[in-house]
Amino acid sequence: MQTYTTQPDRIRGIGIQTPIADSATQQARPLIYRFEGKLGDMYPVGIFPEGIRFHNQFEGTVVDGPFAGGRIFGLDQFMLRPDGVGVIIAPEIIDNGETRVSVDVRGYVVPPEGLAMPPLEVLAQPGFEFPDIDFRVTGSALLRTADPAYEHLNRTVAGLEGTVNLATGRLVVEARAL
Repeated sequence: MQTYTTQPDRIRGIGIQTPIADSATQQARPLIYRFEGKLGDMYPVGIFPEGIRFHNQFEGTVVDGPFAGGRIFGLDQFMLRPDGVGVIIAPEIIDNGETRVSVDVRGYVVPPEGLAMPPLEVLAQPGFEFPDIDFRVTGSALLRTADPAYEHLNRTVAGLEGTVNLATGRLVVEARAL
């Protein structure tokens, strides 16, 4: 039996109660991959009205799921908003030597509760260092592959949860079918 909690629908802002799966339900969903990796240097592109844009590469190893042992890599087109929430747009590739999967990630990097983020102008200065703490990663991904053994992924949306430490670059993310 699935259990749910409710929260107001903040996307539409109209007060509809939306079911949110609890952690036991999340764990019951099929694992697509879990990876551990590292962000490359965050290259600031500039400050825009919506926030500061960064581009950075990342690379990691799939440590669990059907692609375990494979490489995952891509470009993270990251934008940090003035409220401290980061917006992720990341085209990724999983390559385990036999199968390649394209992963189109959209999501958020959420700072810990109570963390005061500095002004965007400070973040753009050379030498700025993020605090050595984990930020929550949450999002979704669409997957595509030409491998017939995994063709079901071509119609699967993955829910992503994990952490990133913007100071050390350590990245841990799990993807489960929704």
